[in-house]
Amino acid sequence: MQLNVALRGAARRLRAFARERRGNISILFALSLVPMIGMVGLGVDYGIALSTKSKLDAAADAAALAAVATAKAYVAANSSDSNVTADATAAGLDQAKRAFAVNAAGLKIATVPTPVITLTRTGQTFASNVSYSSVTTAQFGRMFGTPALNVAGTSAARADVPSYLDFYLFVDESGSMGIPTAAADQTTLANVNGGCQFACHFSDPKLATESAGAWGYNIATTGYTKKKASNGTYVNDKQVLTTPIQLRSGAVNNAICQLLSRAASPAVPNQYRVGIYPFINQVATLAALTTNIPSLQSTADCSSSPPMALTSLLDPGVTQFYSGNDPTTGTGSGGTHFESALPGMQALVSPVGDGSSAVNSKPFVFLITDGMDNGQHYSSKSGSSYRYVGDPNTLFTSYVGSNGKAVTSGFDGSSPQIFSRSYCSQLKSAGITLSILYIPYVTLAVGSSNQAETITVDNLIPGVSSNLQACASSGFFYTASSASDITAALSAMFNQAIQVAHLSK
Repeated sequence: MQLNVALRGAARRLRAFARERRGNISILFALSLVPMIGMVGLGVDYGIALSTKSKLDAAADAAALAAVATAKAYVAANSSDSNVTADATAAGLDQAKRAFAVNAAGLKIATVPTPVITLTRTGQTFASNVSYSSVTTAQFGRMFGTPALNVAGTSAARADVPSYLDFYLFVDESGSMGIPTAAADQTTLANVNGGCQFACHFSDPKLATESAGAWGYNIATTGYTKKKASNGTYVNDKQVLTTPIQLRSGAVNNAICQLLSRAASPAVPNQYRVGIYPFINQVATLAALTTNIPSLQSTADCSSSPPMALTSLLDPGVTQFYSGNDPTTGTGSGGTHFESALPGMQALVSPVGDGSSAVNSKPFVFLITDGMDNGQHYSSKSGSSYRYVGDPNTLFTSYVGSNGKAVTSGFDGSSPQIFSRSYCSQLKSAGITLSILYIPYVTLAVGSSNQAETITVDNLIPGVSSNLQACASSGFFYTASSASDITAALSAMFNQAIQVAHLSK
């Protein structure tokens, strides 16, 4: 009986416990506690993995930057190294490995990976790539079958190295470069030169006896000249000019001085070499290629205002920069001969590099000219050789011709013409970039001097521009007339050379 009562009591309590909801909450909490702890633990593991990845990413970034920066610096400091690219690459890779190791140090949980690092050079650009793969230990993840978490990343960097460039300033010094840049000055020139505006450039013996110097050109340096009357006599009083006339040669001189100022501030040492090469009948060397820009500025008379070095080189009737006592060499005299000057310039440009180092510099020829060819010579001739001895024969008094007699000289006839572009094609085919600054003729008034030549030149002017444009490398043709435009154009040519040397790689 008592047992039955006890059993019935127990049954009632069991049914009451079963109906009690508060007990279910305790059971559910107990059952969910384990996965909750696991999720929190996995979150901690994941956070540690993210932190590790962040540190490894920073290490990869540092390595990628170190690779290209080191390679670029190596090239700049060792540009004459014949194996500069391979050596720069090795230096960059070594520094990249060191940078990664330093930045990845101190990771206690991760397995510190060995990164895969590549460094390549294409033209003037170094490009690096760094990749890594590692694992982090999952302390809580082990309970759920995930003992480790994978982390991986990549980084890349690029750096441009400077282009090493050679600038050959190929300057027309024929008589027509003595035409003033301004129309008003052309009129003034005619007024003080008996109406002559074109080819009034040789020293005249009678003027020389009156200490007047070269007829027409000395006005650019002294501000006055003697005046020749229409009957051929000379007026004794000086024609004084308030302001000296600026000739094309003077405007070009000033523009070259501005270019030299630009070249004096290279991105790295010895990045630019510049030379000045005047030509008349043939090309000669005023200043050979050099990185010594101050010496070039001195040669070009850049400290004077205005600089007059190139004006003094205008065709004086005798060859300049000749070798030894040989009047067949130098600039020649009496014409403008692209058929000899262009091949002569091509022979001077050697070797033709790609700009990747100082010993592999990329050449740019800057031809500065009015583009008018003239087949004449102011010389003597023996066989096929012209001897530009001048008249009167003063520089080469000891020179004897093939006939055993002293050489005399003279003109062989003026012949203005459009020159053949085949010589341009040969130069460009050799890998040389030909950039041309065309200083156009202004149609000249026909005066009392050199009428026939002036008329011929006026008729040829319309075809000169198109001929020069076709002569230049594609996209490297400029036109400028005023002094300020000539300076701006030469600066633009310099800028384009720097830009193209980079983008063409």
